[in-house]
Amino acid sequence: MATFDELREQAELEIKGQDRSVASDDTNFVAQAADLLAALRLWADAQHRTDDDVREAVEVASGTMLKNIATELREGGGDEALEASRRLEDIAYSPSERLSEIFAFAQTSFPPSSADEPLWEEDQPL
Repeated sequence: MATFDELREQAELEIKGQDRSVASDDTNFVAQAADLLAALRLWADAQHRTDDDVREAVEVASGTMLKNIATELREGGGDEALEASRRLEDIAYSPSERLSEIFAFAQTSFPPSSADEPLWEEDQPL
């Protein structure tokens, strides 16, 4: 299992690597989005969940959900889980506009989902 710091570093690289130039004003959002993803991935690993579960959690974008996950992490024990829990709670109690921005940055780390694409072209000639 990767450490929280390793997961955070990986998440930050994923966010910055999405052809998105990060303005100096956005560096704090990137840092918090990386914290968010790292904590969710640590939680997912402890709960035997997948990266799709992490994606779903990011897409839901709920402060209440983050508080619940933070509690699960804290109860799971260990220094890594405790640190991840603390960072999730910091994010969860952010003002709603800031929370939305953090989730938006976190969403950039996931490739576009093909679930919303039609299975075939609608205007296909017969």
